[in-house]
Amino acid sequence: MERRKSFQLLGGMALMAAGGVRAAGNDEPSQGKLMPWTRGAAPALSALTMEGRKVTLQDYVGAPLILNFWASYCGPCRLEMPTFSMLLDLYSDKKLRVLAVNHGEMPARIAQFLQAVPFTGDVLLDRSQKQLAAWGGRALPTSFIIDAKGRVRFWHIGELDWTAWDAQSKLQQVIEG
Repeated sequence: MERRKSFQLLGGMALMAAGGVRAAGNDEPSQGKLMPWTRGAAPALSALTMEGRKVTLQDYVGAPLILNFWASYCGPCRLEMPTFSMLLDLYSDKKLRVLAVNHGEMPARIAQFLQAVPFTGDVLLDRSQKQLAAWGGRALPTSFIIDAKGRVRFWHIGELDWTAWDAQSKLQQVIEG
């Protein structure tokens, strides 16, 4: 519990930026808060690991997930990545996983990025650049919180302050079941 309190103090240090996200209405998931997922079942996810193994969302059922679409050229994505590593550490006892699906870049560029920006989650590749749109995203980063049963519960388009009370509350709600 003490780690969670100290983590929440980092919230004041996190940057909030729209990062190229077009203006959205109040009901769209880009207003700085995670929005409830109301689109039914989770879309299919088909991506490759950095080693070239094909994975789907079914491969991760049983653990709560943050599914994040990103690219190395995306400034807000660069800012979120270290925060995801902190979340993985913070919720390691709850088996949280972060799946970072790269949007279209070559593995060599991603490997170079990962040398400069700390990230301890699972990096997946979507060279086809079709997965983001299939999930309803239209800008990077786009994130989804998925429960251990594989149900999408919340989502957000654009950079999110994962240390903020709203994000922490919703993440804990999904993790605690």
